[in-house]
Amino acid sequence: MKVFITASSGVGKSAVINELKVRGRTAYDADDHKLHLTRLEVRETCQPVEWPEGFVDWHYYSWNANEQRLQELLASDETVFICGFLGNQEKLYHYFDKLVALSVHPDEHKRRLLNRPKRDVGDGDQNNLRRLAKYPEHMAKFKATGFVVIDNSGPINHTVNQIEKLAGLVNKDRKGS
Repeated sequence: MKVFITASSGVGKSAVINELKVRGRTAYDADDHKLHLTRLEVRETCQPVEWPEGFVDWHYYSWNANEQRLQELLASDETVFICGFLGNQEKLYHYFDKLVALSVHPDEHKRRLLNRPKRDVGDGDQNNLRRLAKYPEHMAKFKATGFVVIDNSGPINHTVNQIEKLAGLVNKDRKGS
């Protein structure tokens, strides 16, 4: 089983992937630079670039996955979880058996974005305001594409239990099932 988990920034992808790893699952965060799975590219040319300072104009840039590297990560016979929010993810859906979109209430999304530690790249106020504005559009697109939407507002154990169940990995001795 191959499972792709996505969401807008600030919805909790990193927390979910970290919990899957704690549970011993094969789980990859597309933002982990050591994986060499993703890179910032110029949208029109797909040429790699360094992160700009301040505002990241997502009309010009795209955070894309390398398809060959993705295939390598998915080559295992075991269940594999890949988590990310990628500019080219629509072209990669066919590699996955299940597509999951994490959701939170828009007020919770705003609270999380504004209160999380700022990363070195792309977390300025202008980018966060854009993320908040685009959130309903992203969720509508995920739903229209057939993603299973899982609410990530509650305890992380509950969210990950739902994802494991969707992947056919039911573990009855876990609390919160």
